[in-house]
Formats: sequence, structure tokens, C-alpha cells
Amino acid sequence: MEKRLFMAVLISIAFLWAWAALVPRFFPELVKQKAVVKAAAPASRPSVPAAVAGGQRPAAETRVPAPAPVAPITPKKTTASLRVTTVDAPDFVARFSNRGAQLVSFQLKHYKMADGSAVDLVKGRDPTRTDYPFAIIGADPAFNSFANGSLYEVADEVVGPIHTITYTVSDGTVSISKVFRMGNEPQFAFSVSATPQGIPFRVVIGPGIRTLAPDEKDNQFIVTGNAVVQRDDSLKTVPREKAPLFQTFDPPIDYIGIEDNYFLTVLKPEKAGSASIKAEDFPLLGSEQKKRRDLYAGLNSAPGLGMVSGTSFFGPKKAELLDHYGLEKTLQFGVFGIIARFLLTALVWINKTTRNYGFAIIVLTILLKVVLYPLQHKSIVSMKKMQRVQPKMNVIRDRYKKAKTDSEQRQKMNMEMMKLYQTEGISPMSGCLPMVLQLPILWGFYGLLGKAIELRGAPFIWWIHDLSLKDPYYITPILMTITMFVQQLITPNTADATQRRMFLMMPLIFGWIFKEFPSGLVLYWLVQNILTIIQQTIMNKYWKDHPAD
Repeated sequence: MEKRLFMAVLISIAFLWAWAALVPRFFPELVKQKAVVKAAAPASRPSVPAAVAGGQRPAAETRVPAPAPVAPITPKKTTASLRVTTVDAPDFVARFSNRGAQLVSFQLKHYKMADGSAVDLVKGRDPTRTDYPFAIIGADPAFNSFANGSLYEVADEVVGPIHTITYTVSDGTVSISKVFRMGNEPQFAFSVSATPQGIPFRVVIGPGIRTLAPDEKDNQFIVTGNAVVQRDDSLKTVPREKAPLFQTFDPPIDYIGIEDNYFLTVLKPEKAGSASIKAEDFPLLGSEQKKRRDLYAGLNSAPGLGMVSGTSFFGPKKAELLDHYGLEKTLQFGVFGIIARFLLTALVWINKTTRNYGFAIIVLTILLKVVLYPLQHKSIVSMKKMQRVQPKMNVIRDRYKKAKTDSEQRQKMNMEMMKLYQTEGISPMSGCLPMVLQLPILWGFYGLLGKAIELRGAPFIWWIHDLSLKDPYYITPILMTITMFVQQLITPNTADATQRRMFLMMPLIFGWIFKEFPSGLVLYWLVQNILTIIQQTIMNKYWKDHPAD
């Protein structure tokens, strides 16, 4: 029985490791949320000129109305000078440049990088490039150069919390207008039009999303730059590395964008035709041979309209925020996503009291232990009963040990074993049930800690500064391994000496696998082990007269 339990646990953990490390690498189409690769350092972000116009916005949230269609522009040569317009809201700072009328920076005030700087959802790139978010891409290179390299005329209007920025440019033949209407929310309205109206084009965001910090580049659980597209309420994830050079999605499009574990940028169409994803291979810094593939996500203008309009979301993948804007499907917690969402809700609620997500994980683990206590107690009692009847089981095995290849004799042996279990009131599966129930919870925590923005950068105590990253000194994995050894030594078992030595190998296997896992996940398993040791010690010391003995 214990041999089967050991093999079941070992296979489950091995499958968990394989899913996290191997399957996404060779079969990315099977795992939407994974595309494991080490990111190289991107080019440094170009300096942004001093901002003009814009100021602090009121803290109250305001619904941003969609901009009205833009009237055709009277063709005329532009005389604009370089200008950057800043929209300073309570939660973010957005900067638009009139060079191409593009978004050159979108900093989130409440989310920091390891160096203390604000997370910027506009990825750094070569300063000579003109493909920032809301760039226009058409079939004619001359049109693209004019649309994205020209200096646009700028008109600002601030009414209450709404900041409207209007950009216009014309070369006497082609006229382009872009309107951005922003409030205090991370979702804002945009409208892009070009005349003559027959000019086909698409409005894109990308390439990629944000610049990773050095510790994030070395983290195998951080996946960045995948594309997401939702059509007819069905979400599709396009892995960055395996994406085709160009892919079109027919309408109706709910939204299309670029994501990583914690942040999301999307375009949601109001008046647009199809959507598209374009891949481009960028040389890695310091290497001409190695390249990194990044994706652009875009909305295509409807035939003959010459316009793309809608709303855009630039922000964190916070559960309540995504639910509010209809983007909840981008929060992918894996196979046991429902369990992960429940655990996240519980952690957020507990954290209101603990003010520390590490202590919240400990409290939640204790609560889960209390809930599962009846089953775990039954498991321990069953194992003690199994230990008591072990001599009788050995007698049956010895009787049939010479008939290992005789299926009929093996069947008789199994029938005798089942009759013994029934006579002694033993359920062979009762010892496995608690472990079976714990694995979905463990997997839920695994999916949660690598995806939940609430736990990104959340410190615990002393050396653990981020529960979503591995323990930098491997202290918690070592403690977890030690507690698993202790748990094995004090837990009743019916295995022979050889099998017992196999069981004692399991903590080493767990420790080796868990050493690279998020420290919050290791903390959960460590506390679970400690509570089990306490429970088993109490039963061994004070319940010697238990009916199972």
C-alpha cells in the first residue's frame, strides 16, 4: 500500500516538475501560460524630453467616454516641434510624444522594479526606432515612415479628470489624426484615422511588454511577451517564441494584446476590422547571430473606413481589475485555476489583518490543515491499523511468493488481502486520500504564486524579499527537506527495510525540485510539514490507547 502511495506521490511531483520545466519548452501549444526562455538585456530606453501640459488628476475613478470619430483633416504641411505630453493620474504616469503621436512611457506608480524604479509597460528599444505603442503600419513603407516619423501638431484639453490629446499631421496628400482620451483609470479611449479613407492600416502595440529586471530574466517562471486574443468569448494565447511571422484573426474581436505573468496591454476595438499579430526577430545585445522574437498586436482598419477606434488597457493583472474590464480570462492560473482563485481571495482577505502575505500563507495553511484534519486523522489511524496487521499480510504474501507469474494465484492473494482489510476494518485508499486532496492545493499555490500580481514583490521576513521568487539562500527548501525526513521517521508505516529506504529518498527529491520554486510555495509546504509533525507527535504520545492500537 505504502509503495503505491510513494509511487503516486513521486509520479505526481515529477509530473508537476515536468509540466513547469519541460512541457512548455517542447510543446508550448499545450500550455498557454508558459514559454520558458531566458531573456537577454534589451536596449536601454531612450531619454524622454521634459513633459509639457498635464498635471495631477483627482483620485476619484471616472468612466472614460469613447472619443467621437475624427473629421478629415485639411491637408497642410506640419510646422510642429518635438513635444511630450504627460498625463499624471493617481495610479500611473503616461507620456505621449508627438513624434509619430505614440505612447513612449506608461509607468505604474504602485509597482516597482528591483532597483526601486516604477514598472514601465513600454519596453525599452533602440532610440532610432519609431514603433512605440499606437504606431501605424500600412502596406506602403513611405506611408509608414510619414505616419510614425513625423512631428504632429498637438491640441490639449483638460476637463475635470479627463485629459484629451489630439494629434494631427498632413503632407498635403495624406492626413492622419490620433485622439487619446484619458482619465484616472488604466483603460483609456483612442481613435486613429487617415485620409484618403481607402488607405488600409493597422494600429499596433509592442514590441513585447516592459523591460525585465535582471532577477526576472533568470527566473524560469517569468514568461513575457506572449500575445493574447479573445474572439467570441474564447481566449487564445500565442507563445512569443513559436509565433508565426504574421497571423490574422477575423472579426468579431473582443480584444488583442501582449502579456506577461503580471502585466497586460490590450486593444479593444470599437470600429475596426480584423486583428493581427506580427513577429519580429531583434538581435540580442552584443550578439549579431542570436535573436529574440518579440510580438506586435494590432487592430486593422475596416475596409474603406480608414479608422481604428476603441479602448486600450495598460495595467497590472489584478483579479478585481481584470474582472471589472472584462479581461478576466487573461489571468490564467493553470489546471487548478478555480482553486488558485479561491486561495488568492482567501490570502487577500487574510492579508488585511496580517499585513504580510508570508504570514497570510501561514494562517491559510493552518486553516486548510484544520479543514483537512478529519481526513488526515483517518489516514493516520488507517496506517496504524495497517501496521498492526502487517504480520498477517506477510503470511499471505509468503504463501503466494512462489506464484508471482501465476495470474490466477495472484488474484487469489489479492482477494485474501481484501478480505483481511474488510475483517480488520481497513480502507486501503484512506491513507492516500489526504495526499490526493493536498496535490490540487499545492498545484493551486504553484499557479497562484507565479501569476498573482498581489504577491509580486511581497516580502516575508529577513532574507525573503519576494514570495514570488525562489529563496536566494535555499534556506526554506533545506528546512522543508529536513521536516520531510522527520515526518517520514515518525509516521507509522508497513514497508520493509528496502521500501523504507526508498521513502527516505523522497524528501531529497522534493527538496531538489522545490529549490527553484517560489519561496511562498515552499513556505506553504514547510508549514504543512511542521503541522503534520505536531499532529503525529501528539497521536504517538497521547493516543496509545486508540482503538487502532
